[in-house]
Amino acid sequence: MAAADLATVVDVQSRAEAQLTPEQQARAAVLVGDASAIIRARVPDLSDPPPATAPGVIATAVLRALASPPDGNKSETVGGHSRTAAHEGGGLYLTDDELDLLRPPAPAPRGAFSIWTA
Repeated sequence: MAAADLATVVDVQSRAEAQLTPEQQARAAVLVGDASAIIRARVPDLSDPPPATAPGVIATAVLRALASPPDGNKSETVGGHSRTAAHEGGGLYLTDDELDLLRPPAPAPRGAFSIWTA
């Protein structure tokens, strides 16, 4: 049985600047599932329930993927307007900072320590 997605298309839409088309909503649904799987693979100690940051992280990654050129171009120019993908090849990816928002916090140091002097 597949694990539940960590976000929804509604989470993505609520963070989008414009209304997603039906085609974008369908693609967003697939990308939400893909991003959820990537997170579970890259953050094996993901808490249950997942952190409150999960929907925002996934929505950001999905919107980034939706905005990347569909043909995989790294950059494009139309008239006086040009756009460069922030990630080689565009597509769905999560940054290290985004993954850090999903990882459990490091435990506080405990116990005694020593300071060596010379």
